[in-house]
Amino acid sequence: MNSTNAQMTIEMQPRKINNTVYDMPTVDGMDRCQINNRLHYINVEIDKLRTTQKALIAMRNQLDRHNEMLEMGDLFDEMFGG
Repeated sequence: MNSTNAQMTIEMQPRKINNTVYDMPTVDGMDRCQINNRLHYINVEIDKLRTTQKALIAMRNQLDRHNEMLEMGDLFDEMFGG
């Protein structure tokens, strides 16, 4: 376990499940269900960021290819007096 575990507070808190109140263990006020929901949300956001990252990399690569083609054209003109 890492050192951040020492800063977490584990305590029993009431949770209502199917109209019955249970004492459930929580960490910093979050029960297992809340933690899983937060993790799911973060994973969705990470997927969105990865999609955006891939699109931006493709755009950058397209610009790089365009610049390479322009340089090749300039080189051709220099070599053959175009």
